[in-house]
Amino acid sequence: MIINKLKTREEVMSFLEGYVQERKEELDRRQLKSGLVKSYLLETVPDSHREPDLNLIFKNVNARLDRIDDTFYKVWDNKSGRYRGFLEKLVPRHPVYYTNEETKESDPWVSNLVNQNSDLDRLWLSGRTFEQLWQKVVEINPGQRFGRLAFEHQSIFEIDNIEIEDDEITLEPESLDIEEMKALSGDIDNEKSELYQEKRASRFTMVDRIAVIQDRLPKLQEIYYPLYSISQLRFPAVGKGGHDFYHNGKVTNRSDSFADHRAHLVYVLKIYKGATEDSEKTAWYSIEKTTLQIKGEFKTLHGAPVVMQFKEKLSAETFEKWITSTFQRKRNKFRLWGNPISLGTKKVHVYGVDRHLWQPIFLELTDRHIIAILPKGTCGNTIHRLVTNVQRYIDPAVDVWIGNVNYKQIFSQAIEKRKIKYE
Repeated sequence: MIINKLKTREEVMSFLEGYVQERKEELDRRQLKSGLVKSYLLETVPDSHREPDLNLIFKNVNARLDRIDDTFYKVWDNKSGRYRGFLEKLVPRHPVYYTNEETKESDPWVSNLVNQNSDLDRLWLSGRTFEQLWQKVVEINPGQRFGRLAFEHQSIFEIDNIEIEDDEITLEPESLDIEEMKALSGDIDNEKSELYQEKRASRFTMVDRIAVIQDRLPKLQEIYYPLYSISQLRFPAVGKGGHDFYHNGKVTNRSDSFADHRAHLVYVLKIYKGATEDSEKTAWYSIEKTTLQIKGEFKTLHGAPVVMQFKEKLSAETFEKWITSTFQRKRNKFRLWGNPISLGTKKVHVYGVDRHLWQPIFLELTDRHIIAILPKGTCGNTIHRLVTNVQRYIDPAVDVWIGNVNYKQIFSQAIEKRKIKYE
């Protein structure tokens, strides 16, 4: 097998470069024979924590890492002995898993990898984050070039007796864009889907010239709030095709260059890392104080609160199902654990923990807002996950503040402060 013969980083990069060029030619002919290269952007721990053992993380899913150099590894499946992909410590705190497996294999495998390791989380790109990344697409590309955005909002907490699992999985078809658009629009033929679609569910793709999208989208968002819940954005490639970034940190390479794909990953990761670090500094070290009722007692907590203000008031039924689904199920969409303390029909306090790193988090949940306090050491990625899932499942137009700083500004300021350039 050719993978066994790859001994250096240069040989791996050359292999991946040739592989994506072949797949792009097949895509153009609409005759895709093998899986596209996909990158899964992962989150480990803040600088204040010990660095996790990546070998142990992969051992937990019966896989092993074969070291190529200090930051690059082959990933093998111990049970079958077959190659799965490559792992690169591309940016500190953010390893990236590359694979050419088909989506139906790679998505569940990565989902299991994250679920089995508290030291690991995904990148979470909310609609608010995608709005900032979209502005970079507008800046660096001519307006006549085509752009692509996908939107997804699912009011799952309004549905009785229907549980939708594995929300982290993004099963998109590999080959034809028309099939992908059909999948994103929710065209799934089964009984549960029919019941599901009777509730508010918006899943569709917008493809048009960048200048047209930039002009029309803000007007459409004000008319129809689910358009704030951007779930996928395509960065046009330097050459042909593009790089599809999804809300859960998955990136599909539909370009003809792996080097260009990797450059886009580095660009987004630098922005994300900077925004996460700034969020942590604001949330951990602010002189602001917030009073919450914890285990029957009122306590004053230090640190800037993360405030998420809903655009529309939640119904009593939606609020109750949201609380029940989140804190009575081990594998909930928010990856939180805690014992909710009811302070009325539409107000709950939670002294909980984030299942990523098992660090504490304090929450006030009402039908109008969420207030979260992150003690020092609780990963800032928790904020990104909260915002992403609130937009997808509760309120797509939610407005978010960390202290007195708007959440969107966290990302724009991270770019300016660190002089992050698109190269």
